[in-house]
Amino acid sequence: MQEESINISKPDNAEFSVTNELIENSSIATSRIVSVTNKPAVHRNSDGRLEVFVRGTDNSLWHIWQTAPNSGWSDWQSLGNTITSNPAVYANTDGRLEVFARGTDNALWHIWQTAPNSGWSDWQSLGSTITSNPAVYANADGRLEVFARGTDNALWHIWQTVASGSWSSWESLRGSLSNA
Repeated sequence: MQEESINISKPDNAEFSVTNELIENSSIATSRIVSVTNKPAVHRNSDGRLEVFVRGTDNSLWHIWQTAPNSGWSDWQSLGNTITSNPAVYANTDGRLEVFARGTDNALWHIWQTAPNSGWSDWQSLGSTITSNPAVYANADGRLEVFARGTDNALWHIWQTVASGSWSSWESLRGSLSNA
């Protein structure tokens, strides 16, 4: 039997470790565990299953999800790309999850489910140069809107022009953010 650990930072920057026992050469309990370097982002799929997203120590986006609502968990899987921020996740009006993170080029990148509770698109850049973790939320009409600090320390945002659709250009909300 082999043990692997996962370290997760809690909001107060304390760490805790989860140990998983793996049975070698067995088809059971073969969960893959990744080391986590940031705060997890979580959202509910349209069928009620929770899905968790983290940046691993390899700086890739990793995710794990419930196999059924209120049930056990899948194995960890990488969604690739190299990210340099905490991920942010929200559901589109059609039920597809969409994840946002800063890339190595400091642009905002995103990846989304191709259908509710389904596989994932390729990564796509939304451009700009951001210096903070992104934050995402839905407007009253369901359009997602993402916020991040720009190189001028102002708060910038980008939004879907229609719910579950294409994206606007970046726009400054001005101001000066010391930490974001």
